[in-house]
Amino acid sequence: MSELGLLRLLLLLAMAMGPLGTHRFFFAEPSRLRVGAHVGALACTALGLLSGAPILCFAWLLFCAASFALFLRERASRDGAASLRSPEMLAACVPFLFSNVAAVWLVGGANDLRILGYGTAFSYYAALHGNVLGWILVGALAALAQRSGPQQRIYLASVLVCLISFLAIAFGIDQLRWLKPIGVVGLSLALAAAQLTFLRSVWSRSRPAFALGCISLAGLVFTMVLAWQNELSAPAAISIASIRGMVSVHGTLNAVVAAPCYLAAVTLDVRRRVRPNESAGLLLIEDG
Repeated sequence: MSELGLLRLLLLLAMAMGPLGTHRFFFAEPSRLRVGAHVGALACTALGLLSGAPILCFAWLLFCAASFALFLRERASRDGAASLRSPEMLAACVPFLFSNVAAVWLVGGANDLRILGYGTAFSYYAALHGNVLGWILVGALAALAQRSGPQQRIYLASVLVCLISFLAIAFGIDQLRWLKPIGVVGLSLALAAAQLTFLRSVWSRSRPAFALGCISLAGLVFTMVLAWQNELSAPAAISIASIRGMVSVHGTLNAVVAAPCYLAAVTLDVRRRVRPNESAGLLLIEDG
């Protein structure tokens, strides 16, 4: 398998998982229509990536944009426009933002649009990072930031730092190169702090969630070591089938182990309850 082929498969895997988190955590009610739209958009994108009809990938961009618009509309109609400015709401918007940015890079790479002058491979790298680390992993942190408790500030701060760090890395790739290591440091510290906080909170109440969180953290630490080796001009020596280690190992472990395990751990731990004094259908995430 070529490097581009592996990137396509990892992207499809990440896009299959991403909405499972955001739609479960941030929408009040499940919807067969959203599930159908997800399946349809994913099928169109897979066909576009694997069969030489890249124009079909625009279906994924439409799906991500529509999901974000529906989320904002639901929150505004349910809680009022003022609620859109709350810290919890801003955190909830972050995974949707990442999904849309990643969709733009996916479409650009598949159709060779050369966004900002970058080719297919770089566009797929950007889309994969946006989907795996931004949409799935940071999205799980944003879900934790919705519930009240002593750890809420840590999760809120981690989501914000991750967003700023991603922007620093993006701007530091070609232009302001001094920003990139700052972004990598911020991302590493924010993810580690949030995951350790989560592990401490679930140790006594959910051993399955704790185990999955440990697996995710171990995978993330290993891939971060590879990222730092690459950042310090010491490219990872590990390679599989002539595919560079930053894709075959770093990318695969994050997409297959670190992000999915953390999403599963948070899903096991998060409890949705309907408070009697709230309006019908309002689901709130709480500790406990």
